[in-house]
Amino acid sequence: MNLIESLNKIPDPREAWKVKHNLSALIFVNLSGVLCGAESWSDISDYCESKIEMLRKFVKLDNGAPSGDTFRRIFTLIDPIIIENLLRSNALELVNKNIQTNIAIDGKSLKGSRRHDLKCLQSITAFCHEQNLVLAEIGVDIKSNEITAIPLLLDLLEIKGKTITIDAAGTQREIAKKIIEKGGDYVLSLKENHPKFYETIVNHFKNNAIIPENRLEDYFDSSHGRTVRRRYFSCNLASLNGSEKWPGIKSSIAVETISSINNDSKVTSEWRYYISSKAHTEIDLASIIRNHWSIENKLHWVLDMNMKEDADRKSERRSAKSFALLRRIALNIVRAKDMNSKRSLRRKFKCAGWDDDYLINLLK
Repeated sequence: MNLIESLNKIPDPREAWKVKHNLSALIFVNLSGVLCGAESWSDISDYCESKIEMLRKFVKLDNGAPSGDTFRRIFTLIDPIIIENLLRSNALELVNKNIQTNIAIDGKSLKGSRRHDLKCLQSITAFCHEQNLVLAEIGVDIKSNEITAIPLLLDLLEIKGKTITIDAAGTQREIAKKIIEKGGDYVLSLKENHPKFYETIVNHFKNNAIIPENRLEDYFDSSHGRTVRRRYFSCNLASLNGSEKWPGIKSSIAVETISSINNDSKVTSEWRYYISSKAHTEIDLASIIRNHWSIENKLHWVLDMNMKEDADRKSERRSAKSFALLRRIALNIVRAKDMNSKRSLRRKFKCAGWDDDYLINLLK
């Protein structure tokens, strides 16, 4: 099913006699505007007016370009869950399942949505490391948290045969159980939110497991004015106290990061710990741990720096959430449709605004 067909299936929340612009046209124009760098409702309206003949190749705009207020109002009426479903269905069209093995799950705040009486909007995202695509995202209820949202996100994903990575907030037994039940594997960050088990793991590594036989990787990285050495060790947890409470658990990984700033004699060392349903002999454990940070570097950073998400100050929460989801759909489209590695994402978005043929190829 293509994008236009998906949009045509979205129910219109407006009263029929008030409708001047087709719902699918409004959403499509908003998405294509985001692809071209639009950041506000006024931007979308101006974009539509300047590109209306090109947009008419895809959707009906018989009554001219809608105003910025029209775009704002329609997204205050649409439930963001509908746009979440659109993101997921579009991702299924774009993702190559044959090379999708690592899925990182992490939360993000829409900082600009904070008001004196309301917290920031929160969401949980599933990100495919290999293809840099957002697979799914759901909002975190204002009265809830990531722990309750992550299982709901997992229900939306096909994870059989894939490895799920989650930071410490999502390291929960029920989440581990759901991943195993759905046929996946997990690598979960372990911190002091599980104090007894964390202490057990730390002491086990310090006393018994930091040995050459358990070393997965040991390498140096020099960049950004500093030198970093990373050492990865893994061990079997079969007989360790507390491990029996974690469904599917087989191993634990300890990572030491030794860093120094160039031309400075000060050296710092930090240890991080993980638990996994994969065997301690799996050679890809170290890369799986590193790959988890792609959701920060290649998604959250891009959304905030390239697409100015943190600067977005939309006051109505439904519309702010839907606009954020359209950013993710736009990012997926650019990454999946334009594989030109010589062109940065920033340049690709600019080219979409300047070159109609390039934009049409993205939207086909």
